[in-house]
Amino acid sequence: MLAKADTATIFNPGEMAEGAPAELQHWGKMAGRWSTTEEGLKPDGLGWQASTGADWDFFWAFDGWGIQDNYTSPPVSEPLEDESSRQRGINLRIYNPLEKKWVLTWLTTASKKPMNLTAVSNDAEIVMLRDDKDPKGNYSLIKFFDITDNTFEWKLEWSADRESWREVYRIHGTRKPK
Repeated sequence: MLAKADTATIFNPGEMAEGAPAELQHWGKMAGRWSTTEEGLKPDGLGWQASTGADWDFFWAFDGWGIQDNYTSPPVSEPLEDESSRQRGINLRIYNPLEKKWVLTWLTTASKKPMNLTAVSNDAEIVMLRDDKDPKGNYSLIKFFDITDNTFEWKLEWSADRESWREVYRIHGTRKPK
């Protein structure tokens, strides 16, 4: 069995399958290891406060026909007294060429209940919409945008009616060196 420190040296994001829909490259450019800084809307709604960052690893799944990512917050480099308090999440994404949209499932150790989303994408952004309301009665709209080879921006917005949206969380990603 490999020690935790050894796993960083063997990370392989894989590659897109030959014949897979070209739209997979919208997520495929995220393949690799990322560090994040994050901020959330203050409880009073007046301004932003820093939140815990994360390790966020994206790689090809389903033999190159989909994308998976693993999200760990705080990053594993930050020791915790209680390891069970570290948030871990996994996303699985496949593209449905007939409907021209993505199908996603997010599962985290905190919620223990899968969240299903659909998404549309182009070369500039990826826009995800939660299929149902969260326990607080909100729909979620998530956008990846300003994606470059080494950075990306991400934001979460909530709405009770899918008409008026309020930004509540931001993530700034930086690609880790190979």
